[in-house]
Amino acid sequence: MGGDQSQEVARLRALEQLRSRPREPDDFPTLNAWFDHDSCGFQESGYRLIQLMHSLKGSNRFFETWRQDRSEQENRNATGIDPLINQNEYLEFQRSLGKVSDQWFSLSGFAFSSAIFPAEPHRQSIKLGYSGGLRMASNTLYVHPPVLMGSHNLTLQEWVGLIRVLLDWRMPNFVAVGSSNYEIYDRVFDHRAWPGWMAWFPTHIDPQHLPTYALTFDIGPGTLVATQETNVITTDSAQVERAKEVEIALGQLGILPTQDELLGRGN
Repeated sequence: MGGDQSQEVARLRALEQLRSRPREPDDFPTLNAWFDHDSCGFQESGYRLIQLMHSLKGSNRFFETWRQDRSEQENRNATGIDPLINQNEYLEFQRSLGKVSDQWFSLSGFAFSSAIFPAEPHRQSIKLGYSGGLRMASNTLYVHPPVLMGSHNLTLQEWVGLIRVLLDWRMPNFVAVGSSNYEIYDRVFDHRAWPGWMAWFPTHIDPQHLPTYALTFDIGPGTLVATQETNVITTDSAQVERAKEVEIALGQLGILPTQDELLGRGN
């Protein structure tokens, strides 16, 4: 009990510290996905991540090619490792970064796109990260841009397509897409996960239980719920209010997970 209380105190302090910072502009949203723990170590998980890269390549304009740059010169010349072709070389470089072991690993990969940055072949369009390990209670994955993207963004349908690929790769417990601003400053239930824009739940949701403007997509064994067509801009009070109304409806359905549950610490 004492451990649970101290964990909650630490969580609230961290949230208070985040909320003391100035609000950043709402830029490109991030996808976060949580999975059950598995017994795979670094090597097997690395091959699994490469399999996901294969599936994502060409799935939309952001995932044209994959490349691992090992130096500034390789970045400038766009001559890094192709992890889909040189898998072992890519994994050995990941190992050399010192963020991997069978007990704990953090892998990453970068996508490049001439459609997004036609004059900047060195500039990454997407960063993909995957973490876990034998000592971790869960596995997590994220998809976000490595730099500010300005007007560039995946459309709602492109996000839906990406989530379909993800579910075919490995079944998650929860997938969230949105900006960190909503989760830090605006959410109704500060101990539960809801990114403001959209989330996939591993259960079918009847749209009648949600506000009429909410968008739903049945994907695999679950439902994706979106507040609107585009990412919620948290400086727009009307957009934030809609996101909160959807969050409350999802909370009433009892399907919003806590962070502890997502990280494998729930009862």
